Amino acid sequence: MRMMKALVHEKAGRPNASIKMVPYPTCGDDEVIIKVMACGICKWAEISHDTVGGGGTLARYPVITGHEFAGIIEEVGKNVKDLKPGDRVTADNAIPCGYCWYCKNGKPLYCENFGSHGHNRNGGFAQYMSIIAKNVVKIPDNLSFDEATLAEPVACAVEALDRADVKPGEEVIVSGMGPHGIILAQLFHHSNAQRCVAIGLVESRLRKLESYGITTVLAERSDCSVHEAQLEKMFPNGVDIIVDTSGSWPMVQSLIKFLRKGGRFIQYGSYHSQIQIENPAKFLNDLHYNNQQYIGVSCQVNNFPRAVEYMGTGKCKVDMLVTHTFDLDDYFLALDTNKTDKSTLKVVIHPNGKPEG
Repeated sequence: MRMMKALVHEKAGRPNASIKMVPYPTCGDDEVIIKVMACGICKWAEISHDTVGGGGTLARYPVITGHEFAGIIEEVGKNVKDLKPGDRVTADNAIPCGYCWYCKNGKPLYCENFGSHGHNRNGGFAQYMSIIAKNVVKIPDNLSFDEATLAEPVACAVEALDRADVKPGEEVIVSGMGPHGIILAQLFHHSNAQRCVAIGLVESRLRKLESYGITTVLAERSDCSVHEAQLEKMFPNGVDIIVDTSGSWPMVQSLIKFLRKGGRFIQYGSYHSQIQIENPAKFLNDLHYNNQQYIGVSCQVNNFPRAVEYMGTGKCKVDMLVTHTFDLDDYFLALDTNKTDKSTLKVVIHPNGKPEG
């Protein structure tokens, strides 16, 4: 029996996970097998799997984790016509069931039986993985495998762009310049928006975005009035859309006062601590009487082709985001680095050794 190396979680928690030899996957008639050359660590998902009692609502064990992957097609099923061994690819990890109420009514993002490689189906922290061929997207030669692992975060950002429904001439603030904020700032910069301003705490990241032509503001955590004064000069009449990735409720309270009547506030990601609202009724009534929308965006389906197009054309540059790489054997060191090293943006695992491209 052919075997391969993989990270297997028998259940949530590091004591229940190990790098071990497991059987090579079977290729179904409508599937392909990908030789995984790179798989990114999603900080939220992988830390959740690493925590006893964690894993999130999607998790089913035992499972090979990792949902941000790219590689080379190793095998194709007999019904697969448009892909071949040797193709450089990434793939949408999301597998809606197709038969629940949401799927039947054209809303697969809300599928009640949501399948996801790396959560309840085997994912990319393995030398090989099988996946349905219709989810596979070829990557252009100008994208490295490491960069292509960012297709999943970019696809989620495309969902936020869709939900924001930017009208020509509207103005946007994107808050929090971690990987998702850096991606979102670029997408909104290239949207219908008249202007997109990125606000964050790390000056070097802001300078990089400025080199892409994006206006930035350095946030002041200890005194929000400093950055608020800058935003007041830029947007004396407010903005139409705020996209928050900061995970900081004080930052939300600092920014939401700039939201115009009829504007949209997009929560992108979870808040890090308990939300303290001094007067919840006033907060909600302000949204109500100002006809403002509070929109949550947490995942995506079917956005990978557009995500790869954004990256391939250079409208969404992701080369700066991969800051650390590790072999699969060093997965737990990589995870700890992602937790503790503040210089990390994206940490990528190489299940088959460091790729050449």
